[in-house]
Amino acid sequence: RQPLVFDDSLISGILIKLLSVIRLFWIDKRNLSMYRFKLEALLNHRRHQEDACQKELAQARRRLSDEREKLERKKREKQESLKKLQTKKKESTTVSDIMLHINYIHQLSKDIEDQAGHTHNIAKLVDQKREALIASMQKHKILEKIKSKERLAYQRKLMQDERKLMDELASIRHARKI
Repeated sequence: RQPLVFDDSLISGILIKLLSVIRLFWIDKRNLSMYRFKLEALLNHRRHQEDACQKELAQARRRLSDEREKLERKKREKQESLKKLQTKKKESTTVSDIMLHINYIHQLSKDIEDQAGHTHNIAKLVDQKREALIASMQKHKILEKIKSKERLAYQRKLMQDERKLMDELASIRHARKI
């Protein structure tokens, strides 16, 4: 049996291959763990808050739409009652019948005022929900920007580490050639 003889070029090649395998494993292992945002739990919380605000706003808008519809129905009912009153005045009807109709129209007017106030309050609620959603979206976007900036810094650090490793390999290769 002959003893193994290694020349410098063979050792250098093996070392470079070994370092490149280590580098690939190291980078892959770091990429598997990937970047972890320290405030991920807060970011998730803000996402849930934003979703909840969107749902609340949608509910408030549906309610506002329903209330506006009720208001329009009452206004139409009042207009129809006024038309009926005009036709009853032209016909020969009793005064008590006309007074009953007039009282009904006055009650409808009060109902319309109440419904208009209620609709106005719901419109204010919709505005509040919209403002809450906007604030929630802004908070969420701020955290997303922070996460993006930190991820970029992490990627730059990985690239810098990889460049350092490649420079080290090049200098080892150059030292072996000398």
